[in-house]
Amino acid sequence: MSTTTPAGSPSDLRTYLGWAIASAVLCFLPTGLVAVYFAWKSQQALDSGDREMAAGLARRARRWFIGTVIIGGLLELVLLSVLMVLGAFGG
Repeated sequence: MSTTTPAGSPSDLRTYLGWAIASAVLCFLPTGLVAVYFAWKSQQALDSGDREMAAGLARRARRWFIGTVIIGGLLELVLLSVLMVLGAFGG
């Protein structure tokens, strides 16, 4: 007999709310807020017992927070490149 949690239990569904908040604060706020919204709605759906809706919203939140991290990283590279071209780091 296995004592593991069944695959359909609420504890195995991730809403990505923490990751979404972190990506909004640290990377790129506009798309990060969209990720936070979907993660929050996923948590609400999970709390109300609608696992199918929660899983779909969690997937959308995950996509948005990954996109937010990518956009934030690209913007950082562009900013550093521009500053380097302008001689902000040289002597």
